[in-house]
Amino acid sequence: MAEITLVRHGQASFGAENYDQLSELGLQQSIWLGEHLKQLNYNFDRVVMGTMVRHQQTAEGILRGFGSNLKAETHSGLNEYNFQGLLSPLQELHPELWKNTGHAKRDYYFNMKQALAFWMDSTIYDDGTDSWESFGQRIREGFQFAYQTDAKRTLLVSSGGPISVILGDILKHDHATTRNTTLQIKNSSGSKLLYNGREFSLDSFNDVSHLLTAEKQSAITFS
Repeated sequence: MAEITLVRHGQASFGAENYDQLSELGLQQSIWLGEHLKQLNYNFDRVVMGTMVRHQQTAEGILRGFGSNLKAETHSGLNEYNFQGLLSPLQELHPELWKNTGHAKRDYYFNMKQALAFWMDSTIYDDGTDSWESFGQRIREGFQFAYQTDAKRTLLVSSGGPISVILGDILKHDHATTRNTTLQIKNSSGSKLLYNGREFSLDSFNDVSHLLTAEKQSAITFS
């Protein structure tokens, strides 16, 4: 039985010009996760990640906290969709639906949920590169790269969108459930899959045990 743990990157730079960088907290979340796995004697023998900077920084933080010199492998199929490539068409084509109350994270959640719905039904055809269908296909190719191996314990570092597609395929989610899952996956959380060579089962979802202490609970984030 093989285990594949899907880890969402640590907190990125929400509101900054370049989102694709871990914040100071995001790096700390990653290090804490590595330390937590080490305390549990959880030995992984393969690390796979997308090619985005936040994926690389998260994997490096986990390996640093764990004290491992394992080299991470990359696959661009595990990269996230282009947020702005979905939000800009929503704002331009449907200004009546655009929410701007001054609460940046709340507004982003509302607008992104609507943009994802339109992307999934092709009202917004693509994010500048991918249609919903081509996004799903490249995620599946990246996931196959990760699990078609002899490794017994694989750590896969990616983003909320790819993780929700992988889980949606396994659990047979509809578009609405996949969309809602995307927006609920916490930074540095882990979702563990078991694979027997024929099929997958979900063992745990959105686990942030490494942050569930009185001192660290305030470090649980979504963006």
